Amino acid sequence: PPRARSINELLRVAGRPRLLPRGTLCPSGSRAEATAMASAAPPPPDAEPPECPVCLSPFDAASVVPRVLPCGHSLCGSCISSLPPASASAAASSLRCPLCSQCVPFSRALGPSSLPKNLALLSLLPSLPNPSPPRTAGAASASAARPLPLPLHAAHSRLLARFRHAILPESASPLHSSPPGHPPAGLALGSIACDLGAPWFCSRGHPVSLLPIDAPVSGAPLQEPAFYRPSHAARVIAAIDALSSAAREEMLDLVAASTRLARRVCGVYGAWMGPEAATLWLVSERHTPGVPPLLNERSDELETVARIGAVGMEVCEALMGLHGEGMVLGCLRLDCFRLDHFGRCLLDLNEVLALCRGVRAGVCLSMDGALVAPEMTAILRDATWMRSHDFDGLIGRNSDVWLLGCILVALVTGDERLAAGWNTDGSYDDWQKEVLARLDAALVGTQLEPLVATTALCLSYEPESRPEIADVWKCIRGSQMKPGADALAPADDIVAQKSFRCLLLGELSSMCSAQAAESDDIVQPSQDSDDKNSTPDDESNCGFSNGESVCTAGTDEPQRNGVFKSSTLLAHRDCVTGLAIGGGFLFSSSYDKTINVWSLQV
Repeated sequence: PPRARSINELLRVAGRPRLLPRGTLCPSGSRAEATAMASAAPPPPDAEPPECPVCLSPFDAASVVPRVLPCGHSLCGSCISSLPPASASAAASSLRCPLCSQCVPFSRALGPSSLPKNLALLSLLPSLPNPSPPRTAGAASASAARPLPLPLHAAHSRLLARFRHAILPESASPLHSSPPGHPPAGLALGSIACDLGAPWFCSRGHPVSLLPIDAPVSGAPLQEPAFYRPSHAARVIAAIDALSSAAREEMLDLVAASTRLARRVCGVYGAWMGPEAATLWLVSERHTPGVPPLLNERSDELETVARIGAVGMEVCEALMGLHGEGMVLGCLRLDCFRLDHFGRCLLDLNEVLALCRGVRAGVCLSMDGALVAPEMTAILRDATWMRSHDFDGLIGRNSDVWLLGCILVALVTGDERLAAGWNTDGSYDDWQKEVLARLDAALVGTQLEPLVATTALCLSYEPESRPEIADVWKCIRGSQMKPGADALAPADDIVAQKSFRCLLLGELSSMCSAQAAESDDIVQPSQDSDDKNSTPDDESNCGFSNGESVCTAGTDEPQRNGVFKSSTLLAHRDCVTGLAIGGGFLFSSSYDKTINVWSLQV
């Protein structure tokens, strides 16, 4: 007699219509599927259980659940997640079916749970001979109380399309244990828990750094529904949507710039949130060895000069690459540079942002080797500039030329405090003379002797007198090569940007925790009471206040750091029609038929 066909052989034609006996009426829609499933005969006892055609694991209703691809074939969820993208252009939104080689859409941010289950295949699963014992009342209530994933809200679909490549999946779990209480202003260290494909291409166990991003909270937190919960992508998108537009653009620029400058800066993977905590983290790759240990290594003079030249050129290339992306740093430290597995010097952008937060809070401006140009220090210490956001002619790549000169001083002399000591002890002239004397003692008579004069120009107090970073690169390169190698010089239009986004004056750097604010000589626009006096017009490109949180009512804290105390009401919801001053108050009327009162008393 012919051998009975197994269930796997019967299901090889997944997606084809099932033939019913002659004379049987075929209803339409879901009733047809229910009728066919009800009329299907149970599988023979000797038939093989249905299995995944990729990993050959038997399907079940718990761990190996069959999911239906848009082409009609069914695979388990783990195999669907591990399938490579169909093409490089659609890496995060498609995959290729291994059975029919058809390119089908698939959202990697939502995961396999977004695909429907194969109910017809689940109905053919053989019943277990030894059913599991009945669950206790506690386990049953716990499983019943667990909410189901809630699909992404329609209002966030456009935002998800922009941040799709900048949202890490929940399974990455770079932070194994969330810090208790309010997240610190500095960095948290972790590692990737699973292999990540496109567009991150990160292996399991790769060390990363996490920078907390404080999303403004408006009103009381909403109570989580009893039957539904937001998915990981929905939670991350909601947190990103709560940020100001300047913060969102800055995040996208960092992710895009790190991708294009993969050999110059550490990659910024994107945003991630824990399953329970509500903190949004910016995840970036991290390399363990840093540049400062190189200063402690003692070797002969030729090797030391060659090492200084190689690191100096790579620092120049990293800064020129960021300038080509329209970004300037504003502050820097030698710890912000890391060495990869091949010994290349990379700039850690998360480390730079953490340093910027410390400088904005006033806790590391004159300690820990923080390097800040004189013009940037003047901006930070001037409350009028910080409130007006008028930085025309002040923000440019000349500020980073000063930082480059200080980095070269630290590399040559091995003294980080000397590089950052221009505004701590004595005058600027005395500090410059000491720096030049140390550089002459270390470089005179070596191949890098021309670097002394170039570094002195980088440390000029006037920004207009400083050279271009490309000229510093050519100076180091020319000292190590024979004449006539100008063909290897960088292009002149590599930094042809006219407007720049300064990380030190940006929105992500202004998110300082209250515990980090220990100094009063630097204004704190994002965490101090300036935020409470902000208006919708205060939202700027550099992002020092969040214009989306001005509708909170209440009384501000008492006067602090020279900031006026005021009593505010709800902001107007239409055009302002009139203003009047009387009794120390400002009265404003609007087309929304309301009158607001603003206190002008100190």
